[in-house]
Amino acid sequence: MGEERVPRRDFIRLGAMMGLGVAGSSILSACGGGGGESAQEGGQKTKKKQQTQASTTTSPSVGKGEPIVEAAFLPPGFAFAFDLAESGDPAILVHLPDESWAAYSAVCTHAGCEAGYQLEAQRIGCPCHGSIFNPAQGGAVVHGPAKNPLKKIEVRTEGANVVLA
Repeated sequence: MGEERVPRRDFIRLGAMMGLGVAGSSILSACGGGGGESAQEGGQKTKKKQQTQASTTTSPSVGKGEPIVEAAFLPPGFAFAFDLAESGDPAILVHLPDESWAAYSAVCTHAGCEAGYQLEAQRIGCPCHGSIFNPAQGGAVVHGPAKNPLKKIEVRTEGANVVLA
């Protein structure tokens, strides 16, 4: 069997994305709901944290018609966090394994906590109560307690970029 070599440029991009993923998961862990709280209390506290931390996150704020990320920067199976400029809400852009793109609100439909992309499972998960969503199936609920799918966000490719539609 022959060895397949990864170009240095792609290897560096992959390393950078993995680093961002680790940093993002650390932030999400720090923002998770506390034990012993009701779902509503935990969701409300998380929403307040999100509002106060919005200015300290590293996610870019993207408006309608603006580029979210350069398509070549995000390999299939990876995701990119961004904020919607209009509302300030967190969102996730996913480059699906079939080379298509999907974007969703990162606000869990169960209690409003901020969900994040789980690289190994290629799912979107909520750290507060364990809801899991499938980005390849329209943000459908894979595991509750959430009952509703994530809100879909329209995106399109335009030139070299993925753009908020």
